[in-house]
Amino acid sequence: MKTRYETIELTTHENETCVDLIKDHLYDPISIFWVNIEPDVDRESVHTGSIFWRAFSSRGPVIPKFTWVSATTSKSSYQHAQVGLTHPTGNAVLERLKDFHVEIPQGWILEQDHPKRGLVLQLPNQYDAQAVIDFALSSIPVLSPFEFDNRFLLKYPIQ
Repeated sequence: MKTRYETIELTTHENETCVDLIKDHLYDPISIFWVNIEPDVDRESVHTGSIFWRAFSSRGPVIPKFTWVSATTSKSSYQHAQVGLTHPTGNAVLERLKDFHVEIPQGWILEQDHPKRGLVLQLPNQYDAQAVIDFALSSIPVLSPFEFDNRFLLKYPIQ
């Protein structure tokens, strides 16, 4: 069955809905709950490159996407919540975030830093949902090659 999801607009100052979604789904023993955040850009005017470029480029998607996934239990093993960030920055993402004073919160563990698949960070058992959203909303503008007036799209599955 195809996953149905809700899309709402989000800004740096109006993000309580997303914080509440994370707080309400910190752990899901049956499945993973997820939240995606992307910049609200006109996708029709975004040139994403040819299929050849996408297949052989060492960079991720042109439009950055932030994903938070809930903690869950898989095969009787606890899986920590994670955040992911795909981006077009390539190898320089951590340095770019640092240059723009975007810090990875203390206690978050870097699991992957791949130029095409992006960053993956494991969250500790106890973390602040607002810190997750603050990291997303401060990272995306730094990594986006497009202007978008700090307006974002929040997508999450409807259960």
